[in-house]
Amino acid sequence: APGIRKWLFVVIGGILSTGPVYMWYPLLAQLREKGVNSGFIAAFLYSRAIKIPLWPIIIFYFSAKYVITLTIVMIAFSIAQGIVVSRVLSSR
Repeated sequence: APGIRKWLFVVIGGILSTGPVYMWYPLLAQLREKGVNSGFIAAFLYSRAIKIPLWPIIIFYFSAKYVITLTIVMIAFSIAQGIVVSRVLSSR
């Protein structure tokens, strides 16, 4: 479904984005002005918390099962948060 692809694209973009978050604000503001749904922006920002370069150390201290579970939960909640933000802001 096209809707699912949009959410996955946003989440993957958030995971792969690097640098300080404040550097992304001008780009996200431009996207919002051009009509991008605020829910997608919220999901992007939430999914930035998934840090692939830190996986080896997290696996070392915890386990691969923990990292996989945490990543899946964070992806699910980033999409859920995006949907909630989208619905709350559209009801205004």
